[in-house]
Amino acid sequence: MGSAIMLAGAVSTVVLGVLITAHHLTSARRRSRREREAQRLRPLVFRLLGDPGLLPELVALDRRAWAAVEPTVISLLGNLSGAVREPLVDLLTHRGVLDSARRGLRARRARARVEAVHVVGLLRSKEDLPRVVSLMADPRPEVRVAAARALGGLADARGARPLLGGLSCSRPVPAHVVAHSLLALGPTANPVIMDALRHPHATVRAVAAEVLGFGGVVAAFPLLVRLLREDAELPVRLAAVRALARTGTPATAAVLIGFVGRGSPSELRIAAAEALGALGDPAAADTLGFLLAEEPHRLAHNASRSLLRLGDHGRDILSRVAGGSLGPAAAVHAIEALAWNQITHERLAAAARGHT
Repeated sequence: MGSAIMLAGAVSTVVLGVLITAHHLTSARRRSRREREAQRLRPLVFRLLGDPGLLPELVALDRRAWAAVEPTVISLLGNLSGAVREPLVDLLTHRGVLDSARRGLRARRARARVEAVHVVGLLRSKEDLPRVVSLMADPRPEVRVAAARALGGLADARGARPLLGGLSCSRPVPAHVVAHSLLALGPTANPVIMDALRHPHATVRAVAAEVLGFGGVVAAFPLLVRLLREDAELPVRLAAVRALARTGTPATAAVLIGFVGRGSPSELRIAAAEALGALGDPAAADTLGFLLAEEPHRLAHNASRSLLRLGDHGRDILSRVAGGSLGPAAAVHAIEALAWNQITHERLAAAARGHT
């Protein structure tokens, strides 16, 4: 009896192994066949970009051929912008991909919802914006992230408030995802983002400041200055410093110089010293020079690097300080910055010679 049980178990194991092997072989053959089909059709997809007359040929592909080439179309669409996208959008729409994605927005599986909202964003189907917004409150974080990215893809200013709302709700979306999508909305969303500088939630204010800075929105200058001067949250003030440096108005240097002194928190002084270099206004050079003798170390370090970004005037100040005009500690920072600058230029020169 025992031998029979052992034999039956051995046979079952062998049969199971054979079935698994057969499954893997079948799957491998299927993948190989699909890849060959995709390779055959990819040139046709690329030709479609320059010749919309090829659209009917691709729309007429049988189900197996379309399944092979559809991932290529979707991937390519995600890397294109402007009018060149339109033939691919038309192709996907004619093949029913948009309709399928709309159904997928209500799917039970989170993965299906993620894939669906991604396609809706790629196709910039603005009429589906309300449903995409609803997914910003999805229980699954990966769906919320996909919905936030899709709102950026839709490039509709109506998505700005839901994106900002995704920072302060009970199920928040990561700040960097929201910021990237807000930038993708373009200038039409700026009034909403500027209004968010007054939001009661600190993260919303900080992200709004960063986005306005990256967008170079000069109109936000007075609001950013108020944040820097009055906000109770240090991360918000730091975001305002970085944003002000990127807006680059003529009055920015004077504002930032006002926050590198000893009356400001160390982190704010450090950020302002770096921002003055990013701003590139020579008016900040003398102030940055004096900061080389200040503590903490990062403040003097940032000041030295910022002086390098101010051109000849900044390097002249570094050379004087390197000679000991502000003491040995400041001299060390200046010497290090000048050495780093020389090494960088030598490497760039060597790279340039290598390409000639």
